[in-house]
Amino acid sequence: MSIAFERRYRGSGPAPYAPASSPARKPARRGGTGVTSLLLLLGLLAAGVAGGVPAAAGQGSGAQEIATHEAQIPFKLEVQRNMVLVRAIVRDSKGRPVANLRKEDFRLWDNGKPQDIDQFAVEFPNRTVPLAQPAPGKESDEETASAAGTAVATPRNFQALYFDDTQMMFEDIARARDAANRYLAAKLTPADRAAIFTSSGQGNLDFTDDRSKLHEALFNLRPRPIIEEANQCADIGYYQAYLIVERHDPNAMDVAVQEYIHCRCEATNQYMLQMCTNQATNYVQGEATQVWNQWQTQSRGVLRGLEQVIRRTALLPGQRSVIFLSPGFLLYDLESELDEVADRALRSGVVISTLDPRGLYVTIPGGDASHESTFISGRPDLMVNKQQFITQGISLAEDVLYDLAGATGGQFFHNSNDLDQGFRQVGTLSEVYYVLAFSPHDLKYDGRFHKLKVSLVNPAGSTIQARRGYFAPKASEDAATKAKEEIKDAVFSQDELKELPIDVHTQFYKVNEAEVRLAVLTHLDLSSVRFRQEQDRHLNNFTFLTALFDQDGKYMMGKEKVVEFRLRDATLAKLTQTGITLKTEFDLKPGTYLVRQIVRDSEAGQLSGLSHTVEIPY
Repeated sequence: MSIAFERRYRGSGPAPYAPASSPARKPARRGGTGVTSLLLLLGLLAAGVAGGVPAAAGQGSGAQEIATHEAQIPFKLEVQRNMVLVRAIVRDSKGRPVANLRKEDFRLWDNGKPQDIDQFAVEFPNRTVPLAQPAPGKESDEETASAAGTAVATPRNFQALYFDDTQMMFEDIARARDAANRYLAAKLTPADRAAIFTSSGQGNLDFTDDRSKLHEALFNLRPRPIIEEANQCADIGYYQAYLIVERHDPNAMDVAVQEYIHCRCEATNQYMLQMCTNQATNYVQGEATQVWNQWQTQSRGVLRGLEQVIRRTALLPGQRSVIFLSPGFLLYDLESELDEVADRALRSGVVISTLDPRGLYVTIPGGDASHESTFISGRPDLMVNKQQFITQGISLAEDVLYDLAGATGGQFFHNSNDLDQGFRQVGTLSEVYYVLAFSPHDLKYDGRFHKLKVSLVNPAGSTIQARRGYFAPKASEDAATKAKEEIKDAVFSQDELKELPIDVHTQFYKVNEAEVRLAVLTHLDLSSVRFRQEQDRHLNNFTFLTALFDQDGKYMMGKEKVVEFRLRDATLAKLTQTGITLKTEFDLKPGTYLVRQIVRDSEAGQLSGLSHTVEIPY
């Protein structure tokens, strides 16, 4: 995937710079803390400044000019953000994606108020990141090599299949798993990884390219409802229960009461019949409450499972998508939770497509052979109402699937028995996405829903698929939290970000017959970086984060170094000419790895991210 962010810069753009040279020291001995080694090569050596001092820098004339802090990286996703993301797909009058639009072509409204588009990105899912280039130079007293110059089949596309086995019927699971098996057999390439997850949490299979394991996981799927339905005398469906409990709908109550009387009140005398009839309302109210509570419990479980799938998929360095197979569910009291799931997917760069496995679904008045229903003799009006409840419930449940796909840039497939075509449709991402980000004017942290509208200045018959709204946060977020979240988002992405001029090279050194030490050299050109001046010092802090992923795209480890600059004029002048180079080392087994390097400055909030594939032969 290729992405080009457009941001507002505080200074001039990146200037040309020379690549970093090979390190002039042997790797450090194994042992100790095992954290990142910092060598401020080139620039710091030329400037005569000592690096790697752990103490904090002061402000006076005698304060040290550079301080560094090390940390292992525990990535956490429990973060709120005030910037709203909208992923949009623009299609022409023939349904083809439009790929030549700019920020100026879009207009965006929040609750009818026009908003400034603060950030704009164009995503191309089918474009890939090139392999790392060989690092220059070789030490005479060390065994060293560069990143592989030949093509390596590293994973680029990660797709999770999330089966709602708590709500799907056996026949729907059987048809869906067969179609999924054929889809994966035809789709998987050496660059693809797939995973199988379920809403029950049973039978999960993490991302892999092993087709036999995927086949086994699919054919172990079966219905696993969270709550078993009891035999009800009044046949109260989930939507009818919602109408009774939450809306106090008299028609929904009347249908259920008459069903109960028809089922239970067959007393031989009038007195018993009257007593049974008097009990009907209380019984129906209790049954409806139980059914509705069960449905909410089950729906929340499905949403929690989907959120966990997104969390897992987000921790992968490539194009990430989820196919959610479900008949859908009702949203009363769950709208904000669903929006949080969609928002997490947007911020993580995960596309959710949805597929209703029931195929061409037809509701049969009175129910089919698999579902016992109660006929109310002499009351055709109640039977009509009953049918409307069933139909409306199905439609509202499917709206959830439609909204999830529409908000995150996916597709919704339903009302067709051709599930093979369905998987091909939802498994194919749009050729181009537009990501719009804005900070709402005068946003109140009240948790209320905001309606969004995205349009084009010159629509020319085009249509736009985009998020329909969002819920305002209930609390604000500080600048430090925002910075950490930006860095985390950049790490778990394959996007190439170039706001700071950085260059990355890799080398590896043989430690013993079984292990090697991988060195990641990151050079930062400071000629175009802006510093803030206080008294006689020039201030800025830089976060260097190096993350390592294995061949299946699984996050292995990350090392972070924060470099605090409190530079005098002479030192800044020298570093502006030479830049700095950071060295990060990992002890590894031979294999193929993806290195992700992120650099962010604190003053302008500029951020760069590069990915390198390294093949270490056995």
